[in-house]
Amino acid sequence: MSSTGLSSRTAATLAYSGWWVTGAIFWLLEREDAAVRFHAAQALVVFGAAALVVVLLGTLAVIALAFVPAAFGALAAAAAAAWTASVAVWAVTMWKVARGDEWRIPIAARWTERIL
Repeated sequence: MSSTGLSSRTAATLAYSGWWVTGAIFWLLEREDAAVRFHAAQALVVFGAAALVVVLLGTLAVIALAFVPAAFGALAAAAAAAWTASVAVWAVTMWKVARGDEWRIPIAARWTERIL
C-alpha cells in the first residue's frame, strides 16, 4: 500500500497515466513506497524528455516553414515519429506496470536512480 492510499501497482500505473505531469505529482506525494517513487520518477524523466523533444522538433518545423520551407517536412515527420514512439513507450509501460512487472526503461532508469 502506498502513502496515497492506493495499492502500489495502481499508484505506479497512475504515475504513468498523465505522462510527466502525473509522474511529478506522484513523485512529490509518495513518501513510503520505493517502487511507486521509482515509477513516478521514471515517468517524469522519460515523458518529460519526450515532451521536450516533440515540442522542440515541432517548434523547429514551424520556424523552418518561415525560413527554410524545404526542411519543414523532415522536421514535422521527425516530430510525428517522436510522438508516435512516445505513445508506444507509454502504452507498453502502462501495460507492464499494471501487470506488476518491474520494468526499467533502458538508459532512463539510470537517470531515474540519480534523482531518487
